[in-house]
Amino acid sequence: MPKLGLEFLGAFGLSPVELVGIAADLDCQFISTIMEPMDYNPEGHARWSLRQDPKLVQELRAAARDTGVEIGLGDGFALLANLDVREAYARDLDIHVEIGTRRINTISFDPDVERTMDQFCQITEMATARGIEITTEFCPIATIATLDMAKRTVDKAGPPATILLDTMHFHRSGATTDELRAMDKKLIGHIQLCDVPQTPLFDDYMEEALYERGIPGDGVAPLSEILAALPQVEYIGLEMPLRSLMEQGVGVKDRMARCVAGARKVMAGAAALEQA
Repeated sequence: MPKLGLEFLGAFGLSPVELVGIAADLDCQFISTIMEPMDYNPEGHARWSLRQDPKLVQELRAAARDTGVEIGLGDGFALLANLDVREAYARDLDIHVEIGTRRINTISFDPDVERTMDQFCQITEMATARGIEITTEFCPIATIATLDMAKRTVDKAGPPATILLDTMHFHRSGATTDELRAMDKKLIGHIQLCDVPQTPLFDDYMEEALYERGIPGDGVAPLSEILAALPQVEYIGLEMPLRSLMEQGVGVKDRMARCVAGARKVMAGAAALEQA
């Protein structure tokens, strides 16, 4: 049975320690985190930083140990033009070692594809040396825009690098479940789950991605089919920012609970497809 987790994006600035507590309450097995929250903080959560607060690092490590909730993914490792990963991310990786993070995820907005691949190879070496796994994420508006480009990127880096499949980006990029069934399943290391409507809610792709995604079952993405095609993926994170519900006064835990309920239905549908 895959592990179900809460991705940081839907928490809108909540501290990772508090997110661990919500995950435990909702019977989820992991969370993801970034080093510092995004600027969007409409619910007024206290500002935090894993880079600047050693006490928070200790508290997060203790919360994970005490609840059994893993830090399944360290996100926010952006590959950018004029950024050298060895200078930018060595300390962040060391912090992830301290909190016991299983893997990190990268996404590139460096328009130079070859440099992106070289930088990904370098950060793969850095992570592997620390005992951390690594994924790269494809997204239609990112440098690695398609599943095929992601495959070429991880092929160049070699094992243990794998692909993070975000179901919004998968669907919006035009990828198909037939492609998943035909590929080497070991290349997918992590799934971020959400649903999307047939027509995007916003003209700006990033506005939809960062603030308003669908609870599984509320949209048109073939989520059960995706999961059924990738039964070996152990970590499924719920990447569902729900600004509209937040604006209606629905709190973080209640929003996450709705996401978990939708995900479990989709996962049950995937299990039925596997048995058919």
